[in-house]
Amino acid sequence: MKSQLDLNLLIVLILLDKHRQLKPVAKVLGKTESAVSKHLSKLREQLGDPLFVRGAHEFEPTDFTLELLPKISSGLEMINSAVVQDEFDPKTYKKDIVIALPSLGQYLVGDTLLMDLMETFPNAVVKITTWSHSSVGDILANDVDVGVQYFNEEQTKAVYQHHIGKFRPAIVVSDQCEETSFDELLKMPFVLMEMKGWVDNKPIAKRLLESKGLKINKRAVVDNITCLLKVIREINGATLLPQIDKPFDGYRCVELPAELDFDELPVVVANYKLANRDNPLHRLLIKKIKQHIF
Repeated sequence: MKSQLDLNLLIVLILLDKHRQLKPVAKVLGKTESAVSKHLSKLREQLGDPLFVRGAHEFEPTDFTLELLPKISSGLEMINSAVVQDEFDPKTYKKDIVIALPSLGQYLVGDTLLMDLMETFPNAVVKITTWSHSSVGDILANDVDVGVQYFNEEQTKAVYQHHIGKFRPAIVVSDQCEETSFDELLKMPFVLMEMKGWVDNKPIAKRLLESKGLKINKRAVVDNITCLLKVIREINGATLLPQIDKPFDGYRCVELPAELDFDELPVVVANYKLANRDNPLHRLLIKKIKQHIF
């Protein structure tokens, strides 16, 4: 047997042994009879044996082929079992599932997302943790399955950033705050959310306003949404948060003027290991996260 054997052609021997005619083999492979005949000739040359001889009505395998066929079949079955993945069933998945969300994301959708995942994965322990400076390392170490954050052009290529939506900011005030103009809103004392674990932690909504030459009266920065909302109520202040459909109880969102046509809204991404890009678990987790956030 020569070392340059083309393993891709071995399926021809399996099919010809089954059908004993070139025409049905060609049909299965989606090739012409002439092409199958050429494959057989090439195998004969590489293996140094006629392999199949034409009888009165059909092709007959040689003794060499009869001895070789079980080994080929066994080898092909091993290859198929190695590359064909079992169908993913979330109900039988038993490993821990860890999702990293910013604290704001946990406040807005953490409860509904957690309950959905608990129902989807009844045999797994689901944990929602806070995105931090260590989250990327945790993803690479397989300690976090998926983490949600804004797109970061400085992100390591070993982490895939899966686009799930875009962020549009809004001003949030207490429902006790009187209706006022946009310019007057900007003069209110602002308490902002720290962007922990993202670039330089600078609140992204403030970046957007500054890109349009607008400044706010920033008085404080916190990394806890509950604290933030309590403070802006007490001081009759405001904050910048994503424009969302889900209302804040006791607060109202003021949309930014339509003329503030931002060139490029920040992209929200699901971060996960690049090696898991085609993993059915990660595909399902991202689908669930996107459903709850957007």
